[in-house]
Amino acid sequence: FQKKKQEPVTGVQLHNSPKELAVTLLKTLCICNVICVVVVFSMGGIMAQGTWGILLTALICLLIAGGTLYSQSWGIGDKDANLIQFGRTEYDRYKPLKMGLLALAPGLVSDVLLLFSKITGLVDLLWVYRLMNAPVWPLINLIHPYSIAPQEAMPEMILMEGTEYEEIVQATAATPGCSWPKLILMMLLPLIYIVFIWVGYELGRRRISISNRLVYENKHAKKGTKK
Repeated sequence: FQKKKQEPVTGVQLHNSPKELAVTLLKTLCICNVICVVVVFSMGGIMAQGTWGILLTALICLLIAGGTLYSQSWGIGDKDANLIQFGRTEYDRYKPLKMGLLALAPGLVSDVLLLFSKITGLVDLLWVYRLMNAPVWPLINLIHPYSIAPQEAMPEMILMEGTEYEEIVQATAATPGCSWPKLILMMLLPLIYIVFIWVGYELGRRRISISNRLVYENKHAKKGTKK
């Protein structure tokens, strides 16, 4: 009798599918979004100082959201490395892309609202888009600085007829004041998250820790300076 080949254990759910992991990343992104809303409102005075204030706030928000997504994706990649090594799963080079796109899918709601605002011109919803995409809020302000808050979108001057009225209307997101190239660029900004997810996953899968390497190099440099 020939011995049957030992088949891998089946029926055990690994819970590492792109869909399941995307839900985890989405929850993380929602938490980061709330934190970044607080950061943006707290640094409103600094942002009002000009471009440097906006860039500083953008850096802080991206460090919060991007750093958190990177760290979580690194852990996912590290776990997958073990599963791949022991034959529990196969390597999928597009897995981080799938996770990222699925995690960003609910954010399409904000895109729909922004498009509705632009096409119909009935209401300015750019402030809603900013709230739902707080980690890139400062970058949105660099692209289109108008309509930062609801009360600024509809100032008292809008009640006046004539040139002033027309200028205010054109400055809102729901009108030609925000051109289509700017609108599309704003809608593409959340794709930045996928970069952090992809880099984090691949470095985790390869067991490359940037923080550990920096610490090791610093310690090595200090030892080298000793006489």
